[in-house]
Amino acid sequence: MTHSHSTAAFTSRPLPHERLDAFHVAVELVELVAGLRLPRGYADLRDQSGRAASSVALNLAEGAGKSGRDGARYFQIARGSVCEVAAALRILLALRAIGPEEHAKGRTLCERVYAMCTRLISRAR
Repeated sequence: MTHSHSTAAFTSRPLPHERLDAFHVAVELVELVAGLRLPRGYADLRDQSGRAASSVALNLAEGAGKSGRDGARYFQIARGSVCEVAAALRILLALRAIGPEEHAKGRTLCERVYAMCTRLISRAR
């Protein structure tokens, strides 16, 4: 899968996480969560879902820089954070703070990153 990147974001040699499709999909998830327009009263869920989405991308990046079981540990943490984002989106849907379309987009990204994390974990062991 090819992702568009700003040329300013990269030097001639990409870092390990920049070669991971999972990292780029996780950044899409961060962007989606950051772009949610929530009604007043949902600041706590906005903050928590934003932290969880950022945690996915950051742990994928850290795991990419490690090897073996050490890397797998970070990929497992990222996978857990994906579940947290998915749960936050489902709660926001239940509270009618987001619509079904926003939820579906987020859920799809969560499913993709979850599967990618699972593959990274199995490869790292």
